[in-house]
Amino acid sequence: MKVSKLVVQDAAFTPIFERLEAELAAAVKEETRLTQVQRRAHALLGQKAIRATSSATCSSDAPLPYRSRSSR
Repeated sequence: MKVSKLVVQDAAFTPIFERLEAELAAAVKEETRLTQVQRRAHALLGQKAIRATSSATCSSDAPLPYRSRSSR
């Protein structure tokens, strides 16, 4: 806002305003990218957890409480 006021008063501040706009847009883009990566990673972990849970009850490498006595 301060630079906006300066640009209105004197056009010589225009390059600073434009640079700040570009930096802000880049920061927003990076934040969006990181958020999307986190969502994909979270979804992947969720899928892996579902697969591990569904296969644990019939897998020989399941935790001990789920193994049958014959496979111990």
